[in-house]
Amino acid sequence: MNQLELLVCCVENYSHIKNVASNKVAHSFSEKGIFQLLLEGYKVYCDMDEGFFIGMIDGYMENTIDAEKSEYNKHKQRQAVLPKVLKEITKEYHITKIEAIESFYQSKTGEYFAQDNTGYYEKTAQELMESYKKEHNEKK
Repeated sequence: MNQLELLVCCVENYSHIKNVASNKVAHSFSEKGIFQLLLEGYKVYCDMDEGFFIGMIDGYMENTIDAEKSEYNKHKQRQAVLPKVLKEITKEYHITKIEAIESFYQSKTGEYFAQDNTGYYEKTAQELMESYKKEHNEKK
């Protein structure tokens, strides 16, 4: 099956499986970037059948829908500041990146940072680090 056949097959099969008109499926695939996802997946998994690709679409759509309903929408802000904090934690406490991530998210600072309603996502890396250090030093 070539790439064009794959795209058409996925649209029509998804239409059938979900009982939705194929023009609506195609529009949704276009809006959500699924056509691009399929083409990229095809490069790696060209030997797979359409069932594999339909499963890939289902997983992607489910994750996308879950994310749209999410109450945790400040992920971009968290992604911008957290690497600086984690880098500082690894340096100061001589631990690995994974240990720093685990330690941070297990802390109260990390717990508050993960919640949109606390506003911790708005704190600077320095403020977060100070909060983490204070908490870390209190545990000793």
